[in-house]
Amino acid sequence: MVEGPGATLYGRKLQTAVGETVTVSYFGTTNEASMPVPLDVAQTLAGLLLDSAFTVGKELFLIFKGPNEGKESEFAMRLHFGMNGSLHVRSADNKAFGVPAWKQKQTPSLRLFFVGLLSRSTILEAWDTTVTFPVSADTTRKKLLNLSSKDACSKLFNAQEVFASLRQDGENLTISDALLHQEIFPGVGNIIKIESLHRARIDPRRQVSSLSDIELRRIVRHVRKFSMDWLNTGRAGVKMVYNQTVCGTCRGMSVKMQKIGGHRGGSSSFKVNGLISRVTFWCTTCQPITIEGDVLNGSISNSITNTAKKEETSIFSSTQGISSSNSMSALGQMAQTCVARCPQHGQKSIKLFRARNSTKQNSLRIFFTCKYKNCKYFDWADAHFPSCKCGLKTVLRVSKTERSGGHWFLSCPQGDKKSGNRHGCGHFEWAKAEHLTPLGSLLSPLL
Repeated sequence: MVEGPGATLYGRKLQTAVGETVTVSYFGTTNEASMPVPLDVAQTLAGLLLDSAFTVGKELFLIFKGPNEGKESEFAMRLHFGMNGSLHVRSADNKAFGVPAWKQKQTPSLRLFFVGLLSRSTILEAWDTTVTFPVSADTTRKKLLNLSSKDACSKLFNAQEVFASLRQDGENLTISDALLHQEIFPGVGNIIKIESLHRARIDPRRQVSSLSDIELRRIVRHVRKFSMDWLNTGRAGVKMVYNQTVCGTCRGMSVKMQKIGGHRGGSSSFKVNGLISRVTFWCTTCQPITIEGDVLNGSISNSITNTAKKEETSIFSSTQGISSSNSMSALGQMAQTCVARCPQHGQKSIKLFRARNSTKQNSLRIFFTCKYKNCKYFDWADAHFPSCKCGLKTVLRVSKTERSGGHWFLSCPQGDKKSGNRHGCGHFEWAKAEHLTPLGSLLSPLL
């Protein structure tokens, strides 16, 4: 997922093309090497000067100017990178410089050729990116003006404005929804949300209205720090709970995983949009639903509070053959008993993956491979799993529901009749220690 820091870095890359003129344009929409944009769009872009490029949250905007003066000659383009989008800016002299080999074989979402002073040429290429053109240049500038002070990665960031926006516009939202709302806190994505709430020791299901001013300011501070550390280093910080089974802070197997969010509350004058349920991780030990030891009164629903009371013993509980009271010994056992070993590079080089684009027989199965690109080591990691009534190996999945989030289970790879697949047998059983232990510490929830 491209979050605010990634989009901001892409915006910085694009500064080298500012002041240059578009010569050729392509939108990639097929499997061909590149596909010309519609004629009217190509005619509009040809000869335009890239006047400016800037980021607002997770969006990147390009402002083009024509040869004539006046606002009527301005055009804007919006790029949104979604889950897997990327952008590369390179000199035309460096063929595919910095572009991964596997991407060179794909069709880019956008390709722009620029020419500048002394005939210096620049190529912009975006993959897996939503491109919107044209959009209003005035509207994009107003968006930059209105949201820069709340952008997690902006030089103009103002913590007090974010705090006020959370209090006013996110009062009736869960803190998870409020942080992800791009008009309240632009640039915050799921990883930033999860890790910042962990560092602030706040349960992600809490309502903003239940948070004290001290807690809310602490959240804002950690979001800003995590975002800026990511921006300055080019890498996301250490993930204490995101995609983890063991908390990086308390080292307990107390990480809860659940799809939460999508609440449609908020002030009547504030438009809430784009809120969806997202997979969220938190540590039930480090992020309890309490304020200084007192259970919240009235601020959180009874169902959430009751669930929280059970979590200390329900995460990785006996349904998986692992007792939470022996979590550390279980962790040590899992780390030491991974059965895979690369003949050439040893056990430390082993990685665990899931077959995504495979045959029907092997779809969603998990396998071991070596982290070194030229190594051909491969071994199925599910040889000890039972088969379902269809005669296929059961697949290992993890629950994301409120009741059993974080629990692993084995199921038919073809689903069941209830899921709309007539061919599935509906096999289901909770995974036990005998299923999980051979995978060692390589097992992660978002596998």
